[in-house]
Amino acid sequence: MDLKKRKDSNINEFYFGLAEGKFETDEDAASYFYPGSNQGSNYRKLKAGLKSRMLNTLFFLDVKKSNYTDRQSAYYECYKDWATINILLAKNAYQSCKELAKKVLRYADKYEFTELTRDVSRILRLHYGAQLGDVKQYHHYREMYETFDQICRWEDIAERHYTDIMIEYVNSKSSKDHLVVVVEQALIELEEYRQQSNSYRLNLYYFLIKLIKQNMVNDFQAVYHAGEEMSLFFEQKDYTAATPLQIAYYYQLLSCTQLGQYKEGKKIALKCLSLQTEGSFNWFKYQELYFLLAMHSGEYQEAYHIYEEVDNNPRMKFLPENVKEIWTIFWAYLYYLGNIGKLEVEEENTTFSKFRLGRFINETPIYSKDKRGMNIAILIIQTLFLIEQNKYSTAIDKLESLEKYCARYLHQEETLRSYYFLKMLLSFPKGAFHRVAVERKAQNFISKLKDIPLENANQTYKIEILPYEKLWTYSIERLDLKSYSPRRTAEES
Repeated sequence: MDLKKRKDSNINEFYFGLAEGKFETDEDAASYFYPGSNQGSNYRKLKAGLKSRMLNTLFFLDVKKSNYTDRQSAYYECYKDWATINILLAKNAYQSCKELAKKVLRYADKYEFTELTRDVSRILRLHYGAQLGDVKQYHHYREMYETFDQICRWEDIAERHYTDIMIEYVNSKSSKDHLVVVVEQALIELEEYRQQSNSYRLNLYYFLIKLIKQNMVNDFQAVYHAGEEMSLFFEQKDYTAATPLQIAYYYQLLSCTQLGQYKEGKKIALKCLSLQTEGSFNWFKYQELYFLLAMHSGEYQEAYHIYEEVDNNPRMKFLPENVKEIWTIFWAYLYYLGNIGKLEVEEENTTFSKFRLGRFINETPIYSKDKRGMNIAILIIQTLFLIEQNKYSTAIDKLESLEKYCARYLHQEETLRSYYFLKMLLSFPKGAFHRVAVERKAQNFISKLKDIPLENANQTYKIEILPYEKLWTYSIERLDLKSYSPRRTAEES
């Protein structure tokens, strides 16, 4: 591809138009390049030509200039050379093929590309045996092939076990109790193979299955230790094992969030972020978890700084809408904390001065439909704002609709904490917004919420942006020691 902008090349202009977001649909692009009729076939040829050139250009990308780890760069270089080896073989260029194969083999062995090591050793086994008759070299590569062929089989079994388990999660969100035995048996088998090989892929799938096992029973202490074991294993590699380390750190960070271990979680969060390119999709996803860790640990100023860093990142506008909505919801909770005096916001900060509850509701259309998920967090913060602003008549109307919502969507195991917390909020009008009366009315549900601590709750971790226990304390603190008479104020009218 010619990567310089030139108006005289439709393919070149099409490429830059796509990269810069100029065309959102095929119709947009077809109308731009071929206005009028008969655009269909011409546009299809242009699109096919661009795709063909982009695929060819992949082989000329300089991965050493990118933000790849040493293993990632080696992976792309080795598989590009492997394609070259196969072309050289077809052209009977055996000498060039042999030299390149030995180079690939060194890197494949160093970075644990097991399948590639097996396949290249097979080529060299054939070359030294059937073509050169070099007995010593033939036996060397034959033994290498058989060793790595066996490791490949173990890796394939590990991958199959992982896929057998994960397909259950893809196709159904119901309870996975029947998988407990399957997971246990898979781990027992893979532990036997691990005694004979410490290969990258074998251990990657072993630890993934182990993390699934601990997650199934919501044992976040065990999840943390499994993630720690995984990170220690891959940190000892002679290369940067970015993917498994990111997975391990992610689960450790998730566990610290659920367990409220801020100091340890912050150390892990910084490790996570060091492996990310700032502004990448994964960078934003790790910042989500880092934000929740700070919120759950009461480190609200830190959460505020994380939010500002994300909001000011120029790549924020390119995120999918559902990811941007998550940060909009986070913003609302920070604004609430600022309103009740739990968070210091700089006077010159314009982000918070622009906040409007009505606008917030309009800016979360996707998650407003997620009735058993993030819509719970949206409804809770709406209600808390009304209570904080003493708009009790409006709050009563809102809470009446929440009572029906609880009965319809939340009386299930995975949403029980949310169910009990919303029931606690329903005690506000029952207690006439009198602090003592509300606490008395809510006591039964307060006890039930305590019986399901956050670390044992079988729920989506993002729902509780702040632990419900803290939200309850903050909302109660806003009440007076006098009852409210249900007459709509002029401000609420």
